[in-house]
Amino acid sequence: MGDQRRAFHKSAARNMTRTLRNAQRVATVLLGLCVPFLIVLLVWDLTANMNPVPAVVTIAGLVMLCFFFSYVFVVPDDLTSSATDRTLSIASKIFVHTRNGMTPDAALGACQIILPETLASAMCITNGREVLASWGEGCERYPTGQPVVLETTLSVIETQVMSVFSRDASDTRGLEFFPRMRAGIVAPLTVRGRCVGTLELYYPRFGNIDTRQTALATGFADLISTQLASFELERQEEVSARVELRALQSQVDPHFLFNTIGTIVSLVRTEPEKARSLLIDFSNYYRQTLSDSESLTTLERELEQGIRYINLMQARYGDGRLRVVAQIEDGMGSCRVPPFILQPLLENCIKHAMRETDPLTIHLRARTIANGAEIVVADDGIGMSEQVRAHLFDPPDAARPAEPATVTADGSIKRGCGLALCNVLMRIHFFFGDESGIAVESTEGVGTTITVRLLGEPHEPAPTGTLLPSSAS
Repeated sequence: MGDQRRAFHKSAARNMTRTLRNAQRVATVLLGLCVPFLIVLLVWDLTANMNPVPAVVTIAGLVMLCFFFSYVFVVPDDLTSSATDRTLSIASKIFVHTRNGMTPDAALGACQIILPETLASAMCITNGREVLASWGEGCERYPTGQPVVLETTLSVIETQVMSVFSRDASDTRGLEFFPRMRAGIVAPLTVRGRCVGTLELYYPRFGNIDTRQTALATGFADLISTQLASFELERQEEVSARVELRALQSQVDPHFLFNTIGTIVSLVRTEPEKARSLLIDFSNYYRQTLSDSESLTTLERELEQGIRYINLMQARYGDGRLRVVAQIEDGMGSCRVPPFILQPLLENCIKHAMRETDPLTIHLRARTIANGAEIVVADDGIGMSEQVRAHLFDPPDAARPAEPATVTADGSIKRGCGLALCNVLMRIHFFFGDESGIAVESTEGVGTTITVRLLGEPHEPAPTGTLLPSSAS
């Protein structure tokens, strides 16, 4: 029944537009026939007849045709433009409240916008189980959190079909809510085929409800449903991004783990204090690696994590094989950055840039730039070809045969620097958007420079409003 009403209103709107266009065509034909005739008649009256009455009548006919022309061609377009602007304005105002889900505050804001556009005296929005917000006459008797008891509401939630109802004094169930309202419209809010709540309009008399009121109820319910569906898609996309970040974060390389433990064990007898210090670094390193990846951190914490990794690598290869030179601009330590972006870049330098015997120097720089911050990790290692650099951020190709396993400088299995860079780039986009990113410059035999630019204000995910839960859930 609700689908039939919705189809009827859409069909009526289309037929009204077609009728208006046909009327304009007919008016054009009549105007083209009548105006020349009236002008000829006016000239004849003025020249052949001394009586002014026919001429006055002819002029009056021309004036009436002009008014008719204005009504058919000008007024409908102005009315249509005005109605369109008003509709878009209402939709934008509702979106401001519902873009983060249907919370009680969002529902109240939507009620305050929708009610004046109808003939209803009161309205409410429910989540299928309880009232989220009510507004209008008697709304204080239907507060937020009030359980849904109206049979019509329960029926609409079950059938997902809009319903128009009336009630008399014999209806005792729910009569205490909006007691002066004798009729109403209940429209379902649906998202992906399930009813997540209702939009309800209440009227003093059943005679106040006509096709325009039912069309408004259906239209506003569809508008809110569409915005809730959009919010759900955005939320699912963000959840998927978080899951993928956690999956990448939790990939612990067993070879690096075993080799680092072996290095610490070898120092326990000869250099116990150094072994103790490395063990603390090792513990803090993995504690940080497995910690929360959904919140922004500071550059200072990222530097601490990077230094822990460098300490472990220097213990394995010696201070002479690996050096790090840091140049951090004053005040950059408190700069908010995505977590786990610096250590993977340092790890890439050691894995892919270190030569067989020559030492490797890594330069780490951080500074502020226009509208953001810049972090640079540069090495003087073996570099890479232009062909390799061009495909660093390509997604892994499952159809491509796997390359033979190669042990890298830190003792782990070589997996390609693209995985770590893609991980870092994903974190950057997750928190700062697509305007920020990574630039890689490299020359074979000279070295590689990786530049991270973080532009604008970061988006830190926070708990947001939820969708209206289904009453069946």
